[in-house]
Amino acid sequence: MLPRLRIYSIAFLLWGSLLPTTQAAGQQPLTKEVINQTWKARRERLQAMRIELTLEIATSKLLLFSEEEEPVNPPSTYSPLTKADMERLKNEQVINHARYSMLLDSPKMHYHYWGRYPTARLKETVSVECTCFSDGQSFTRLNQSQETPSIDILKVSEASDFFNSMAELPLRWALLPGDSDLGETLEGFTVQPETETILDLDCTVLKNTDSEGTAYLWVAPRSHDCTVLKYEYHNADKILSSSQIQYKNDKTWGQIPQSCEIKCYYGNADLLRDGYKYTFDAFHADARIPADEFQLKFPQGARVWDFRKRDSQGKVISYIVK
Repeated sequence: MLPRLRIYSIAFLLWGSLLPTTQAAGQQPLTKEVINQTWKARRERLQAMRIELTLEIATSKLLLFSEEEEPVNPPSTYSPLTKADMERLKNEQVINHARYSMLLDSPKMHYHYWGRYPTARLKETVSVECTCFSDGQSFTRLNQSQETPSIDILKVSEASDFFNSMAELPLRWALLPGDSDLGETLEGFTVQPETETILDLDCTVLKNTDSEGTAYLWVAPRSHDCTVLKYEYHNADKILSSSQIQYKNDKTWGQIPQSCEIKCYYGNADLLRDGYKYTFDAFHADARIPADEFQLKFPQGARVWDFRKRDSQGKVISYIVK
């Protein structure tokens, strides 16, 4: 199963030296209406997108060890983590790399993800490969990480966890802001009275508080397509996760992302739990992507679990592709 990016959704400290943030006195923040209008025009200009991404993942060793369940009957060689072990592992990281190949034409989506990840207690690394499709109605995931491929089919309304695993909180702000299907919207956000400066740009700050915490967005001026430069999620005055997105101006497509860097922290300490750095290796906007590129060709021998259907006993329909 594709490793779920641990972003409290969908999970951001920015590097102050890279993105200094200061109060910008006397500047008038943008309204949500202006931001949404700008985002709509940007989405129409980009239309369908073809994207290639490189991902570097830095994971705390403590997180990798703590995800291992203690066996019911532990072998003699098994030893639980001591407090000293936990303190040491908090500050040690494992670096892994992965790749994404993505097609986005809202509400349609197709992405292929592959890389290697460590197993419990860092004994070895295993290959992970996953391909996901959505036509706006159904979400299909092909997991090719194991000897027998498996396919999950769900209604889009039931696939939120899979969408979140796409990164996708920050990537969805970077690529399709304002889109209700594959992007993120400003629902629940309110414009703050003071603007702030990031990279010499006068940014509008938006805030959204719910029962779990508070999210903040920093939105660039209209001259920069109202792109989201920064995202943070706080809980109990602690930054749980922080994201920074950098763009470049393309003469054809306007502001397009270059990189997206995410940092997730332990809630009780300013210690890195996960770090994700996405680099956009290729970006191209097409007028149209053929419909068959958003359809999965089921490989022979794959086990299919169709969660949209149930048998007479209420069990999920399952079958082998012949």
